Amino acid sequence: MDRQAVWIGADPGGTNNFGIAELSADGTTRTARVSSARQAVDWIQGAPRGAGIDAPMWLSSAKRGDRNADLWLRCRYGNASPGKILAINSLYGAVLAQGAMFAVELRRQFPNLPITEAHPGLLLRARFPSVDERLRFDELKRHFGIHADPGISDHERDAVIAALAAREGFTGNWPRDLASRRLPDEQDPATYWLAPMHYWWFE
Repeated sequence: MDRQAVWIGADPGGTNNFGIAELSADGTTRTARVSSARQAVDWIQGAPRGAGIDAPMWLSSAKRGDRNADLWLRCRYGNASPGKILAINSLYGAVLAQGAMFAVELRRQFPNLPITEAHPGLLLRARFPSVDERLRFDELKRHFGIHADPGISDHERDAVIAALAAREGFTGNWPRDLASRRLPDEQDPATYWLAPMHYWWFE
C-alpha cells in the first residue's frame, strides 16, 4: 500500500458541526470541524484515494424513504441507539444537503474519486458489541491501527471512521457493498446523477 495514500472521511452537519478527517496509510489522522461542504473540500490536501461520507448517498421515493441497505442493517443489528438507522425522511436537512453537496464538490475537484456511504455510529456498535460504548472508538483505533487525538469531537471521530470505511472498502478488506442491491423505488447508486456510489460494510 502506498504510504502516502490518504482517505477522506466526512460527518456532514451545520455551522462548526461538519466533521472532516484525513486518514493516512500509516494510520495517522488529521481532523477539523468546518461549517460547509465547500470548506470541507478546501481543507483537503493533495489527492485522496477515496472518501467516506456519513450521510445517505442515494435516495428512495418509498414511504419513509427506506432503502434495502437500511432494512438489511436494521434486520442484522436491530435499531437501538447508538447507531440507530433513521429513515431518510426523518433525517435533518443539513445531513442530507451537505452530504450530497460534499460529494458533488469532491467529484468536481477529484472527478474519478471513489466514494462510499458510511454509518460510523452503527459500525462501532456492530463491530464491537461486547465493548463498553465509551471505549468502542479506542478499540477501533487499536484494531485498525489508527492514531487519533483522544480529544477530538464526535463529529471528527465519525469522520475518521468514515475515512476508515473508505480505506477498508476500496482496498478490498471489506467484502460487502450494501449499494449492490436495492428496492424498486430507490435511485440506482451505479447509474444515477451522482454515481457511482458504494456502501462498504465489514461483513
